[in-house]
Amino acid sequence: MDNTCTPTYHRMWNRDFTLLIIAELLLCVACYMTIPFLPCRLYWNNYVDAEWACLTMGAFVAGIGISGFFGSWLIQRYRRNKVFLISTFCLSATILAMTTFDVSANKHIDTTQKTWLMAACIWGGFVFGHAKRVLSCTLLIDKTESCHRTEANYAAIWISRLAVTAGPIAYILIRQELQSTVYYAIGATMALVAAILVMMVKFPFRAPEEGTHVLSIDRFFLPQGWNVAIVITLMSTALGIVMATHMSIEFLSAIAIGFVIAIILLRYKAVRTGKFTSAIGNVCILVAIAAMAMHNGMLDDTLKPMIMGLGYGMTCSEQFYKLLDHSSHCQRSTVESTYFMASDGGLFIGIAIGWAGEYGLGSQAAYGAHLALILFTVATLTCSANAIIKKGHKDYHA
Repeated sequence: MDNTCTPTYHRMWNRDFTLLIIAELLLCVACYMTIPFLPCRLYWNNYVDAEWACLTMGAFVAGIGISGFFGSWLIQRYRRNKVFLISTFCLSATILAMTTFDVSANKHIDTTQKTWLMAACIWGGFVFGHAKRVLSCTLLIDKTESCHRTEANYAAIWISRLAVTAGPIAYILIRQELQSTVYYAIGATMALVAAILVMMVKFPFRAPEEGTHVLSIDRFFLPQGWNVAIVITLMSTALGIVMATHMSIEFLSAIAIGFVIAIILLRYKAVRTGKFTSAIGNVCILVAIAAMAMHNGMLDDTLKPMIMGLGYGMTCSEQFYKLLDHSSHCQRSTVESTYFMASDGGLFIGIAIGWAGEYGLGSQAAYGAHLALILFTVATLTCSANAIIKKGHKDYHA
C-alpha cells in the first residue's frame, strides 16, 4: 500500500498530541505560578527595593528575547526533543534556586546577591523561552498533520492563555499553606512532569539543514508581522497590569471564564471569520476596563473581568490569524514564536508595571486601571489601522 499521502494521524487529538498539550499546560503553570510573584515576595519580605523587585520581570523578558536568536541553530544542531528536555530541566532547577533569594530570613539582599538574582532571572527566561518555543512551535506541529496545523497552533495558544490564570490561582491557593521551599518545589516538579510527558512521545530523526547560523531570527520573529506583534504586546501588557492590581481568585476565575466563553464562540466559523469579531472584542475590553476605572462595585470581580477576558480572547485570537496572514505556510513556527514573545513579554512587563503601582511607585489600582485603559485604546486604534491596511484572511484549515 502506498502510504505517502495517507495521514499518520487521522485526528488532531491523538495520544501524542494530548500528552504534549498537557506538558504545555504544566510547563506554563509552573512558570506563571512562580516567576510573576517573585517581585512581590522579594519586596514584601524586605529582601530588595521596589525598583529591583520590578527589574526581575524585565530581566526575565530579556532572557525570553535572547533565547529566540539561538532557537533555530539549537534545533538544527541537536535533536529538538532533547533541546526541550534540557531547557525544561534547567528551568526546573532555576525555579528551585529561587528559594535562595526568598528565604533570607528578612535579610536585605546585598549588591552581589542582586547581581546573581538578575542573572538567574535572565537565565530563567532564556530556558523558559527555549522550552516553550520548542514545545509549542516544533514538537506539537511535528505530531500534527498539515490539515490540522492551524488548529494545533490555536490549541497551543489557548492552553497557554488559560495557564495565565491557572498559575496565579494555584499560587493564591497555596501561598498561605506552604513554606517558600515547598512552594517553589511544586513549580519545579510540574516542569519536570512536563519533561517526562514529552519523553513518552517518540519523535523521528530529522536531518539538520545546512548553513544554519548561530544567531538567527528564523523560528523566532516574523518581521512582516511587526505591527500585529505591537498590538498583541500592548494588550498583553494591559492585561498584566490589570491582573497585578486585582490579584484575587474571584477576579482571575472570572477572566478564565471569559477565556472559555471566547473559546466556545470561536469554534463557530461565522464568529471566527466574521468581519467584526476583533471590533466586538475591542469594545468588550474597553467597556470592562473603563467600568473598572470609574467605579468599584460588586461586579468588579465578576462580570467586568469576565467581559474583559471574553474580549481579550476574541481580539488576540484574531491577531493570531493576522500573523498567519503575513506568513507563508512554512513559517508557522515563526508565527507561533512571534505570538509567544509578544503575549508573554507584554504580560510580564505589565505585571511589573502593576506591581510598581502596588509598591507605591504609582497610585495603585486606580493608576493601573487607567494605564491599562490607555494601552488598550492605543492597541485598538493600531488594530483598526492594521485592518484598514489589509482586509480578509487566508483560507486556513481550522
